[in-house]
Amino acid sequence: MKRIPVHFSDRALTRLLRGVVVALIIGVPLFGVLYVIDQRAGSGQTLTERQTQAAERQVRASPDSIGLRIQLAEAYRQAHRFDDALKQYDEVLKVDGNHRTALMGRGAVLMAKNDLKGAQETYRKVTSTNTGGEFAGADPQLEEAHYYLGSIATSQNDLKTADTELQAALKIDTTDADAWYLLGTVRLKNGAPDLAAQAFHNALAFVPTGWCEPYQQLALAYGKLDKAAEAEYAGAMTDFCQKKPAEAIRRLTALTSGPAAVDALLGLGMVAESSSDRDEAVRRYQQVLAIDAKNTSALTALSRLGTGSSAGPSAPTSPTAGHK
Repeated sequence: MKRIPVHFSDRALTRLLRGVVVALIIGVPLFGVLYVIDQRAGSGQTLTERQTQAAERQVRASPDSIGLRIQLAEAYRQAHRFDDALKQYDEVLKVDGNHRTALMGRGAVLMAKNDLKGAQETYRKVTSTNTGGEFAGADPQLEEAHYYLGSIATSQNDLKTADTELQAALKIDTTDADAWYLLGTVRLKNGAPDLAAQAFHNALAFVPTGWCEPYQQLALAYGKLDKAAEAEYAGAMTDFCQKKPAEAIRRLTALTSGPAAVDALLGLGMVAESSSDRDEAVRRYQQVLAIDAKNTSALTALSRLGTGSSAGPSAPTSPTAGHK
């Protein structure tokens, strides 16, 4: 039997990439992102402490440099010195009240401090001054601002605003699994389980493993739609996510001849991949193609395993589709 390596958790990788993207948006060089790994240097200081001290020296030498103040603010943020970080961002905003990098950094710090009202006001400055610009449709800062406004509105149970902001984020980046998941939770709360199920599926198309919540919420959405087989599939995938592969296999196998057959076979393929059973994974994905020859999830998986043609993830359903 051929063996394949266990894949790094899709969800863990997505979280890591979002963190790197946010740091780069705020204006920190990539070496700064990597520099914060908490290891001890010869002086007994952490790398974060050394980075912060170096940034402080640079700002003292060039106090009028906006770029250096942004880097110092981010160093403080990484060190959880949030009040110090805010002071640096505010110094930049005294010079340029619409400085986007400072606003994004300030919003991130206020979120970390759980000052949602302050973060909301800060992110709105970003969206109010940049929506409709020439490059707004491919603007990662604008997408992040809309996403966090949607997240804040969700926490405040302002479902209409949350839906609007998350749709705006997804119009910029349709691959944002976090935004799709959050949109699903909003629509489930708003009494639209069909639209919620679409959103959860879109989230899982980009991050299919290492993330239990979308499967749990998908089970709830299908339950409200009286789709028992689909709900059972989502429950089985929750078992898989929660490190209960034997139970997941049992439940998924029982679904391979019903209305949830394609999803169940894809799930069995993922379970096989996670246990490095390449032959079983290939068999299950080929069974999917016997039912749906153009299934992009199966085609992508087979390409990853060195068999068949390549294809990208399924195109996500438009966030505005069927919106009430």
